[in-house]
Amino acid sequence: MSLDLTLGLQRAAYPDFGQVHYMVDSDYRTAAQGWSRADRTGPLDLYEAKKAGRGGVQYVYRTGDYTSDAVALQAANDQLVDFRGDAIYFTPGAYSIATALVIDVPDARWLGSPVSHPTLARASLTAAVAAAFGPTAAADRMEIAYLQMVPLTAGTMWDFGAVAGLNMHDNFYNADGITANTATIFVVLATAAEFATFKNDYVWVDGAQGPWIRTAGIMKGLRVSDFQLFVEAGTWAVAINAAGVGATSVDVGPGNISGTGTAALTSLMTLAYKTVDDSNGHVHGIRASTHGPAAGSLVVPTTDVATIDLSDCWLSVVADQAQPTFTSGGNISWESGVPYTG
Repeated sequence: MSLDLTLGLQRAAYPDFGQVHYMVDSDYRTAAQGWSRADRTGPLDLYEAKKAGRGGVQYVYRTGDYTSDAVALQAANDQLVDFRGDAIYFTPGAYSIATALVIDVPDARWLGSPVSHPTLARASLTAAVAAAFGPTAAADRMEIAYLQMVPLTAGTMWDFGAVAGLNMHDNFYNADGITANTATIFVVLATAAEFATFKNDYVWVDGAQGPWIRTAGIMKGLRVSDFQLFVEAGTWAVAINAAGVGATSVDVGPGNISGTGTAALTSLMTLAYKTVDDSNGHVHGIRASTHGPAAGSLVVPTTDVATIDLSDCWLSVVADQAQPTFTSGGNISWESGVPYTG
């Protein structure tokens, strides 16, 4: 196997012209567990070999060489070049960020090891301070994938500026064991953010937390697809809060909602007054267990006028009861739809 992980990663999974920089959790494994090997192919061996870099540029950032994980990650991010598609590759481990980072590189990529399901993510990012991750408006088209996200109680984890083209996919948003608080939010998108995409994500909560995604105001082109929401305990009020006045062209689905015990999700989405035409988006292909929203509460308005289309959304019931579809909430326009034919 080649020792040039950069070339291998780029060819195998993320072909691009950008440079890959590596985050290494110094505490993840001991030498006896495989970090250093007799044939010099262990992760720390690669780190030592690449530390000096080429042309004086550092490519590997070992947390133990810095005063904190945040300082190490900031150093790695500061090496990324604008518009080139440079990446930070997080080797397996846990990275706790207790100082807010400055993230302002367009076309940057933050990547963990590709896995078959988000819950298998081998690298975790933990917010130990509010807005630990705060990409500015300059950080357009940022890709964030294959990572586990652990929020801070009563704080926002990812606080995005007015970015365009955000791409978050294959992430595990994990609030398991986090003290419940409705101010605990995974992602906030600022006013004027546009064309953000969330795809193939898994969200786990075990209490009354805040939303997974919140739009702060005017926004267009939000796309949330192929998600799984699981409520382990308590009542989760809403997963997607599009209550910022002016959000348009929202597309949500397909997605699954499930839970256990008496846990429940009250609403998949809240929606404020919108100012365009008849419909401001589409919620479709939702499959909810009995832990999902009630039939009239899949999408709930927060003002007198809020319109969105619903189609092909189904709510499970206990055995021997009639199968309902989701219906409209107050002031939400709704169409049941008809099957497409050839």
